[in-house]
Amino acid sequence: MVVATLGRSHELAALLRSLAAEERRDFELIIVDQNPDDRLVPVLASFVGLMTIIHLRTDRKGVCRARNLGAARARGQWLMFPDDDCWYPRDLLARIDTLRKDHPADFYCGRATNALGQTIMGDFAAAAVPIEPATVWTTLIEWMLVVKRSDFDAAGGFDVAIGPGSDTQWGGYEIQDLALRLLSAGRTGWYDPAFIGHHPDDRSNRTTPAAVAKMRLYSMGLGYVMRKHGYGFGDYLPRLLRPLAGSSFIRLPANLAWHTARGASSPAAGSVGAPPQHPFRLMAPRFRVAACKVCANTIPFKLRPGSGWGVAQLRGTL
Repeated sequence: MVVATLGRSHELAALLRSLAAEERRDFELIIVDQNPDDRLVPVLASFVGLMTIIHLRTDRKGVCRARNLGAARARGQWLMFPDDDCWYPRDLLARIDTLRKDHPADFYCGRATNALGQTIMGDFAAAAVPIEPATVWTTLIEWMLVVKRSDFDAAGGFDVAIGPGSDTQWGGYEIQDLALRLLSAGRTGWYDPAFIGHHPDDRSNRTTPAAVAKMRLYSMGLGYVMRKHGYGFGDYLPRLLRPLAGSSFIRLPANLAWHTARGASSPAAGSVGAPPQHPFRLMAPRFRVAACKVCANTIPFKLRPGSGWGVAQLRGTL
C-alpha cells in the first residue's frame, strides 16, 4: 500500500488504525512523505511493530510522482494507493481475495463511502461490472484501486503530468488515464460496489474561489484524459455540465425552461414573457473560461486566422 502525503499529520492516524485492525498482516505500508519537516515521525512511531511501515522522504511534489516512487519500492504482487485521510474495513484483504477468486482480473476497484456507508466522491455504478472504456467514469477512484504491480510497472505507472501537484492544469482523472492504458494493453478490470472504503465527506462550500479553481483543474484533467484516449465531445459534455450545474448555473433551470417553452415567463426574466439571457451567458465568467478551455482539450478545432488566440491558450497550457 503506497500512501502519498503532504501537509497532513494526525489525519493519517485513521488509516493507520484501520490497517492495524486488519485481520491479516501480509502487507506493507509505504508512506511517501512530501513534507519538509518531521510532522509524521511521531504519528508513524505509534504504529511501529503493528505492521511493516516504510517511510520514504522526497522533496519532489506531486501525488502521482509520490505514488510511482512508492510503487518502485514495493515488494508485493498487488498495489493499492490509499489516500492519507481514508480508512478501510478490517476485512479489506479478505474482500480482495474474494474478488480475485470470483472475478479473475488484472485490476479491481470499489466504491467510496463515508463513515455511514453512503456513496460519496462521485457517481458510482450500482451494480458490479467490468471496467471498460465506457464504464471508467463510474467505476474508479484512486484509493480503492487494486492492481497487479507487474501491470502497473508495464503501463508506466501514473502519468505525472496529471493530478494534484503536477504543476499542470490537469488536476485530476489520473486513475481513468491509468485504467485506459491498462485496458489498451489487454488487461482486464472489475468493479464491485460492495468493495468499499471510507473517506471524510466533503461538505465544504463549493462556490468559493478555491473550490471553483479546484473544479476547473479537475475539469481540465477530464478534458485532457478524454482527448488523450480518443473520446468524443458527446462523451465529455455531460461530465462537464454536472459539476458546473451545482455551482455556476444559479438561474439556469428557469432560463432553460424559458428557452424550451418560448413565451413563458421566467423568474430570471426582467419582465413577464421577456427573453432572459442565454443559459451559457448566466455562468460566471470564470466558469465560461473553464468550460471553453476544457472543451478545447476535447474537440478537434482549427483557429480562425487573425483570431489572436493560440492553441496553448485555448487548451489552458500557458
